[in-house]
Amino acid sequence: MSNNEDEIEAVVWHEQQENILKKWGEIGSSYRFMHDRAYMYYETQNFRFALPVIVISTITGTANFAQGSFPTSWQTYVPLVIGFFNLTAGLITTISQFLRVSELLEGHRSASISYSKFSRNISVELSLPIDERSCDGREFIASRRIELDRLIEQSPNIPLHIVHKFGKKFAGADFIKPDILEITGVEVYKDSEKERKNKKIKELEMKQLELKLDKERQEREAELIKKVREEEQRRSIDFEKKLKEKLEEARKNLTVNKRLRAEEKKKKIGFSSVAKSMSSLIRRIEDVNDKNQIITPESSDLDDSPRTEKNRSSSEEDIDDGASIASAENIQIDISGNI
Repeated sequence: MSNNEDEIEAVVWHEQQENILKKWGEIGSSYRFMHDRAYMYYETQNFRFALPVIVISTITGTANFAQGSFPTSWQTYVPLVIGFFNLTAGLITTISQFLRVSELLEGHRSASISYSKFSRNISVELSLPIDERSCDGREFIASRRIELDRLIEQSPNIPLHIVHKFGKKFAGADFIKPDILEITGVEVYKDSEKERKNKKIKELEMKQLELKLDKERQEREAELIKKVREEEQRRSIDFEKKLKEKLEEARKNLTVNKRLRAEEKKKKIGFSSVAKSMSSLIRRIEDVNDKNQIITPESSDLDDSPRTEKNRSSSEEDIDDGASIASAENIQIDISGNI
């Protein structure tokens, strides 16, 4: 994914952008040359203004201390001469400040360095392969245009005689000169048929690449969703399996418990019925002995019918209890099956 993004965000340069930057670089070099010559000119001017002031100030200072050593005939004129030289030094200093020699000296030096950086930055950027450049052409042109406008606004004016010297020196040179030397026409760029076709081809390639990336992203998302669903389904199956095992175990335990209770009830019913039958038989024998009657199966059945019906009803109740337990068991099994 990162490689594809790098391909999309690759630097894009157009030939016309390189031509514009080439012109700006040549203009920057021209301004650097002229500001450097202006710096040298104002440095000479500053030296011419500063050196006489230093000499005159030294002479007048020494003369002030040595006024007593002059001849008596000169003492009337010495203060006048010293005052004249002091006025001359002050006048030179005032003229230097009015002409802003020191300020222009520093301004041209700073402008020369700034234009040198500007042109060098452009030349280095254009000398690199397109893939090795720091940014695309549109962004680089925007930043260099702002920088060039700032330098032109902040730089001091170049003396006219230096501009003329530059024009004479590079009259036959084949490079773009600043607008202060000559006026050039505005160039209007028009796409050729080949460039338009190449542009359309690049746009189609970019769209295809974007579609490919979108498709890969959708496939990855679908695969991820599929894995999540499979994991959820697997967990659901495991949960249902464990739940069924627990329900089956509970059902078995319930069946065993019911079986044990049924056996216990059978034992209790058997013992109680035998005891009741024996007691009824004994009472019947006693009654027969008292009445001197004969015991027959019919008479014993008739006599024991109420008790038998009671025993039968109790057994039927036990059977009904077992049926209700079985129905509850079936309901639990159906619930587990639905789960």
